[in-house]
Amino acid sequence: MSSGFADLTDQAHQLVSEGDLTGAQRLLAEALSDADPRPGNASPELAEAAGLQARLLVALGDPHSARGWAAFAYAATTRLFGRSDERTVTAAATLAAVLHRVGSDARAARLYSDVILELTARDGPESQRVLAAHADLATVEYARGQCEVARDRLTDAWELHREVYGDGHPSGIKMLAKLGAMERDCGRYADAHEHLALAEDLCREHLAVDDPLAVQVAGLARAAADPDHVCAAPEPPARPAPVVPAARVPPTAEGPPDLPPYTPPALDDPVETPLYHPPGRAADPAHVPTPRTPPEADGDAFDDYPWPPDEPVDQPWRPGEPAEEPWRPGEPTEQRWRPGADALPPTVVGLADDEPAGVRRVPPAPEAPSRYLPVHVPRPPVAPRRERPWLPLAVLGVVVALLLGTIAVIAGVSRVDGDHDTPAAPSGTASRKPPPASARPTPSGPPAASPGTPPGRFTLTDRRDSIVLSWTYPPGAEGPVVVAGGRAGQPQRTFETLPAGSADYIAYGLDRTTDYCFTVALVWSTDTVARTGPTCTKRRR
Repeated sequence: MSSGFADLTDQAHQLVSEGDLTGAQRLLAEALSDADPRPGNASPELAEAAGLQARLLVALGDPHSARGWAAFAYAATTRLFGRSDERTVTAAATLAAVLHRVGSDARAARLYSDVILELTARDGPESQRVLAAHADLATVEYARGQCEVARDRLTDAWELHREVYGDGHPSGIKMLAKLGAMERDCGRYADAHEHLALAEDLCREHLAVDDPLAVQVAGLARAAADPDHVCAAPEPPARPAPVVPAARVPPTAEGPPDLPPYTPPALDDPVETPLYHPPGRAADPAHVPTPRTPPEADGDAFDDYPWPPDEPVDQPWRPGEPAEEPWRPGEPTEQRWRPGADALPPTVVGLADDEPAGVRRVPPAPEAPSRYLPVHVPRPPVAPRRERPWLPLAVLGVVVALLLGTIAVIAGVSRVDGDHDTPAAPSGTASRKPPPASARPTPSGPPAASPGTPPGRFTLTDRRDSIVLSWTYPPGAEGPVVVAGGRAGQPQRTFETLPAGSADYIAYGLDRTTDYCFTVALVWSTDTVARTGPTCTKRRR
C-alpha cells in the first residue's frame, strides 16, 4: 500500500507541474476513498497524499472538502514525525490556511502561532517563511476584528522584510499592499493611500507590466473599502484596584476599646434583657432579632447595635427621639460616625488630603505587559532640520538672472526691428530660391532575423510558488512560441503554445522542493523550429 500511494503521489505531482490540477485531484480522490480514515494507522506516504489532496482542493476553491484531509495529514504527521519536523510544520500551515477560509479563525491563529515558533527555531526570525507566517497570522487577526494588533504585526513584518530583502521582493510588495487594504477598511485613509501608492510604485519599478502581482496590486489600490468589516471595540482600560481601608490602629495612649461582652442568644430562646443597657435608662421591652430587616426599616437596621459611648452619659441620643441639645448651623458637632450616616467611615483613604495615622494604602496590582511581534526593527532617529544660510543668496541669483534675460530679449527685439528698415533688392536681380528641404530620414527598425534564429536572452526567475520565463522575440518572425519543461533529468513536455510575439510565461502549481528545466522554441515553419538551451532552477533542498 505504501509504494502504491508513493507512485500515485508522484503521478499527481507530475499532473500539477503540467497544470492539470483537476486531474491530480481526481487521481488522489480515487486512491484515498479506500484508505483507512484513522490517522493513527496512516503511513508517511498516505499522510503526504492527504496533504497534497488538501492543497489541491483549496486551490480549486473547495476549502470545506479540504478541511478533513488537512486535519488528517496534520494528525498523522504529528504522530509519525513530531511537531518540529518540516513535514508537520507544512501540514500545520496547510490546516491553518484551510481553517481561515472556512471561518475557524481562532484555531487558525493558534496554528499559525505554532508554525511561527517552529520556523523561527529552524530558520531564524528574519527568514522569508517566518515573515510570511507573520503576515498570514495578521490576516487572521484582522478577520477576527483585532485590527490594531494585526496592523502592528504586519507593519513590523514588512519593515523587517524590506530591510533584509530590499524593496523589490514580491513578498514584501504583497505585504505592503495587504497593509494598505487593512488600513482602508479600518478608516485610516491617509495611511492606506500612502502604502498603496508606494506598492504601485514598487511594482512599476521592479515588476513587469503584465505581472500577476502588479495587476493584483493595481486592482486592490482602486477598490473601495469593505463596508462589512467591523473592527472590534478596544477593551476598556482596567479599573484601578479599589483602595481597601485598613482597620484603624488606636494610639498607645488611647488604649484598647472597652466593649461589653457579647454572647449571641439562641434563636429559639426568648431574649428577656437587651444586649446593652445604658445606665440610667429604663429597659426596653424584650425583642427577638430576625435575620432579615424589611426594606422600609433599612434606616434603623443598626439602632440596636451596642455602640459604646466615649464617656458615660445619662441619656444618649437615639434615632426617633428628640435631642436635648439640637445641632445648629455653624456649630461643631461631636457626634460619632454611625453606619446609617454614610457609606464609608471617615478613615477611608481618599476622603482626606493626607493619610491619617494608622491607615495604609494598598497599591494596585501592576498591569500585564502587552505582547508584540518578537522582532525588533531599529528605526533611525529623525535628523534635525538645519537652517539654510544660502537660501537668500540663491533667491538673489535667480532675480539677477531674470533681469539679465529680460534685457537680452529687449535688445534682440530692437535689432530685429532695425533689419526691417533695410532697402529691398532691385527688381532686376534674380532672387535665389532655397533648395527644397529633403525629407527627414525615418528611423528604421532592427533588421529582420534570419529564419532559424531562436529566441534571445532567455532567463528564468524562481519564485518557489511559480517560475517566470522571459525571452526576446526575434524581429521579423511570425510563428508561435512553444514553452516546454519538466523535472530535472526527465523528458520535457509541452506546457503552453503562445501566439506570435509573446515574450514571457509564468508556470504555477509546481513543487517547491523540486528542480525544473525549461526550453522555449520558435516555430518559423513546419520544417524550421529554433529552440533555446535548457535553463534549470537551482533550489536548495
